[in-house]
Amino acid sequence: MWRDIKDYEGLYEINENAVVRRVEGKGIDGRKVTTHVVVSSKTRKGTRYIALWKNGNRKTFMLHKLYAEAFYMSENEACRRLYKGFIGYGQAVQNVKDILLKNLSDLEKEQSIGENRHDEILYIQQFLDELKNDKVCGVRQVENIK
Repeated sequence: MWRDIKDYEGLYEINENAVVRRVEGKGIDGRKVTTHVVVSSKTRKGTRYIALWKNGNRKTFMLHKLYAEAFYMSENEACRRLYKGFIGYGQAVQNVKDILLKNLSDLEKEQSIGENRHDEILYIQQFLDELKNDKVCGVRQVENIK
């Protein structure tokens, strides 16, 4: 089910899967615009944003905010639904953390017997630090990383 995006009625619609489409009509220059999906982009933290055009002006929106407004829910609920692999209880992030910690342990063992694993160890430690400080929709996803 498609719903109009507030302030962009007749121009853009969003569905329950958070897919945004441009509705058929005329562009700013008078050319015919066919209905097509508008591609969203990803922030460094994993949330998605999208640029919408109206009267020659471009405005950027966080996708979960458009979704929340169109389907009458809180932004937190929209985050939970859209980023369920990433938000919720942070299970996907926790799985990544567990795999990284295991790999780190294996690499440290290899280095202790003389193999040069310094670069891999450094990379994993930096990635774990990023995960520790990462927040999505204001929620810290990973706690207690050594």
